[in-house]
Amino acid sequence: MSKILVLIDGFNFYHRLKEYQIKNKTCVKWLNYKKLILSYFNDTELNSYDFIYFSAIAKHRGEGCIERHETYIDALEKTGIKTVLGKFKTKHIPRCGCDERCKGCSSTQEKTKLTKHEEKNTDVNIAITLLEKAIKKEYDSCYILSSDSDFNTAIQRAKEVYPEGRIVMVPPPLPNNKNRRGKYFINSVIELTNSHPLFVSWEAIKKSQFPDNYEGLKNPWC
Repeated sequence: MSKILVLIDGFNFYHRLKEYQIKNKTCVKWLNYKKLILSYFNDTELNSYDFIYFSAIAKHRGEGCIERHETYIDALEKTGIKTVLGKFKTKHIPRCGCDERCKGCSSTQEKTKLTKHEEKNTDVNIAITLLEKAIKKEYDSCYILSSDSDFNTAIQRAKEVYPEGRIVMVPPPLPNNKNRRGKYFINSVIELTNSHPLFVSWEAIKKSQFPDNYEGLKNPWC
């Protein structure tokens, strides 16, 4: 029997789900993370589990985007998944110089600045949560659903303060089903965590979708 902690890097997974959905015309964004991860365990293997979803509402994308994300968060929370939200920060950056041009660029050079939005706090929130749980020894195994290498320092520190705690990276599958080992620097991940990653499959993801009508919530991407 074991106690597991699951930390979900929402947008890191979402972008891969979006790519797959566009390419294959199959809805995979309505993903029940709890069903997905628990499908890799036997009931006898678990004592307790704690799922936490980290993301941010992209308010700059308009009401439709906000409503879809909030509906999805409501669905996750109905399964018992906790939510920790960061925010998007607006950045104004200079346009490229007159003699600079990216490959395939067709934009004109203007004096105005580009406005971009960056997700903030999610990586920090995941790192802080991991360290807090490690210090309190609140997991036997921690699964981090992300391919982001920014967590390396936090993982290293968590292993130092709680060496008995197992940490497993769960990188999203690639839309074209290519091997994740080279893409996500798997060998360095194994060296850091001393555990092989859990490679979830697209078949498992497709089987772990919420029903189109779930607890009064409709699939916003159907």
